[in-house]
Amino acid sequence: MKYYSNSRRCATRLHYPVPVGYDFAAEDAGTSYRLNDWQMGHVRLVMLEAGAVAGDGLARLFGNERFAPSADTVPVGHFSSNDGWQVTAAQCAFIAARLRAALDADLIGDMALFYYDQPTQLRDWVEEFAAFNEQATAQGGYRVS
Repeated sequence: MKYYSNSRRCATRLHYPVPVGYDFAAEDAGTSYRLNDWQMGHVRLVMLEAGAVAGDGLARLFGNERFAPSADTVPVGHFSSNDGWQVTAAQCAFIAARLRAALDADLIGDMALFYYDQPTQLRDWVEEFAAFNEQATAQGGYRVS
């Protein structure tokens, strides 16, 4: 049990809430995926560098034209809040393709040169999120909540 004390006379028990995160629930088949805030922050950086998401004044660190944003790029706001955003099946397919291309090109390894605190599990999270997006493509997309 953890306690915080602001004086010797008063000790208050700290309550640790359930970690805030992002739930991705497929529209049709009940498939879901979850990332906590910290994980989503790192996955979102990969999505940004891969050109899968863009906007809100965020810019890619690398200038690789292979991953330049396109007309299919999803607004980053869909993955910056958990307000029930709808991600369509076409957007899921695009995100999955960009993440798979980023994994094949070892974009995560390149990013590690600049992001010194990059978690070692990031590649696994990106692979899992790409797989979820591939599944959600066949299920009509998903909601971010």
